Amino acid sequence: MMGIALAFCLSGKAKAQIIQEVLLEKDSLLTEPESVEEDLPIDSTITIDGVQLLEEFLRDTVPAPQDPVTVVKQKEKKAPVESQSVIHFKAFLQRFRNQYQSFMERWDDIYLPAPKYIRSNPDYYKLCMPATYYEAPFYQAVSIDDWKPVIPFVKEDTLRKMIEQLPDLERSKNIDRQLNRQLLSFYLTYPQLVKKNEAQLRGLEPLANTMVPTQPKKEKVFDLLTPTSLVTKMEEKDLLVVKPNFWTIVGKSDLQFSQNYLSDNWYKGGESTNSLFAQVEWQFNYDDRQNIQFENKIEWKLGFISTPSDTVHSYRANNDLLRLSSKLGVKAFKNWYYTLSGEFKTQLSSSYVTNSNDLISTFFSPAELNIGLGMDFKYVKNGVLNLSVLINPANYTRYSVASNKVDPTKFNIEEGHKVKNQIGSRIESTLKWKLMQNLTWESRFSYITDYKKVQSEWENTFSFAFNRYFSTKLFIHGRFDDAVAREEGDSYFQLQEQLSLGLSYTW
Repeated sequence: MMGIALAFCLSGKAKAQIIQEVLLEKDSLLTEPESVEEDLPIDSTITIDGVQLLEEFLRDTVPAPQDPVTVVKQKEKKAPVESQSVIHFKAFLQRFRNQYQSFMERWDDIYLPAPKYIRSNPDYYKLCMPATYYEAPFYQAVSIDDWKPVIPFVKEDTLRKMIEQLPDLERSKNIDRQLNRQLLSFYLTYPQLVKKNEAQLRGLEPLANTMVPTQPKKEKVFDLLTPTSLVTKMEEKDLLVVKPNFWTIVGKSDLQFSQNYLSDNWYKGGESTNSLFAQVEWQFNYDDRQNIQFENKIEWKLGFISTPSDTVHSYRANNDLLRLSSKLGVKAFKNWYYTLSGEFKTQLSSSYVTNSNDLISTFFSPAELNIGLGMDFKYVKNGVLNLSVLINPANYTRYSVASNKVDPTKFNIEEGHKVKNQIGSRIESTLKWKLMQNLTWESRFSYITDYKKVQSEWENTFSFAFNRYFSTKLFIHGRFDDAVAREEGDSYFQLQEQLSLGLSYTW
C-alpha cells in the first residue's frame, strides 16, 4: 500500500509504546520504527511511511491519553458560530422538504379529495426544475444596480419602519435574488450535475386543464382497410372498378291554387275568380369537376284562370311556357367557361281573345330558338348561392309562327312572313339565392338584340316553404320588346304578377 504521513502529538515514551503495540496488532501493516527515543518533546512529530492509515482509525481503535493541559485547552475552545444567513437557509430547506413531502403524500392518496387545498409557491420554481443554467444568477453577480452606500452613523432603516404595516410587495423579487445566489454557488461547486440551460426551457408551456393536441393524429382509412396478410396476387375477375358518375338529375314540381270571391252587389263591382297553376322542372347536369360542364334544363309552366265575364270561354290560360335550354362549357380559367348554348321555347295550350274564338297564340305559335357562342361565368356557394352569367357576342335567333290563325306581327315577325332570322348578341343571367332558411329567390334575366331592336325579359320567383310539401310562391315577370306593333298609348314594357299557395315537391 502507498504510504502517507500521519502526524500527531506525543507526550513521552508511553505514548510511543502504545502506538507501536497497536501497529503490531494490525497484521503487521506498519513497519516497526528503527528506534524510539526515550525522552521526546511534547510537541514532537513522528512520521510513519508504508501504509495509508486514517487518523480516525487510530483514534477509534485505541484512544490516546491526553495531557491535562491539552484537555483544558480543548474545553476552552468554543464551537464555531454559524451566521444568521446559514441558519435561515437551513430552516428554509427543512420547511421546503416537509412541505414537499406532505404535498406528495396527499397527491398520491386516492382517498383524499382533489388536492385543491395544496398550494405550491411558484417563487421557488427554479428549485423544482432539473439542474439548469439560468442567466439571472450571473447577471446578478456582476451587476451593481442595487448597490447602496453604507452609512455608518445610521443605525436603523427609518423608511422601512414607517411602512412596516404594509405587505412585502417585493417578496417574489427578494426570493428570486436569494435563489440566484444559491444557484451560483451550486454552479461553481457541482458543474458536472448541470445538464440543461435556460434556452432549452423557453419553448415549454404550462399544463392546461384540458390537453388539446396541436396536431391531432389523422388516421388513414386505406391503412385501416388493408388486411394484415399480404395479397400475393389478385385475379382480374376479382377486381371491381367503379366508374364515377358525373351526372346529376334533380327535379321540382308545384301545384298552386288561388281564389278570389266577390258578391254580386259588391259596391266597387268586379267578379270572383279562381286560378290554378302547375309547374314541373327537370335538370340533367354533367360535371367532371375538371374541364367539362354540360347543363340541360326542361321547364313547363301552365296556369288557368276563370273568366266569368267571358261568355265564350269559362277558363283561359294566363301562364303557358315550354322551354328547353342547354349549355356545353369547356373551362377557360378560374370561373370562366367557353360555352356553346341553345334555347328553345314555345307554349302548349291555346289562348283566345275575350268573347271570341280568335286565336292569340297556340302550340308552336310563336316559337323562339336561340343558338350562341360565348363565355359563361359561374359562381357557386353550396346551399346558398348559384350564379351563372352567359355572354354570347355571336347569337342566332329564329322567330316562327306555325298556325295560320295567329297574327305574326305580335311576335317580332313582319307581316306576310312566318319566320324571322336575326343575328346579334345575347346576355342571360340565372340566379338561385337562399335568402333565409325557408325563403328562396330564383331569377332569370335575358337580353337579345340585333343592335336595332331589343327584347328583354326578367323573371323572378320568390318561394317560401312552410315545410317540404307546402309552400307559397310570388311570380313577377317583366318584359320589354320594342320590335312588336303596339297600339297608341300603350307601352313597350309588359308586366305579369301571380301569387299562389299550394303543394311543392323536390327530388
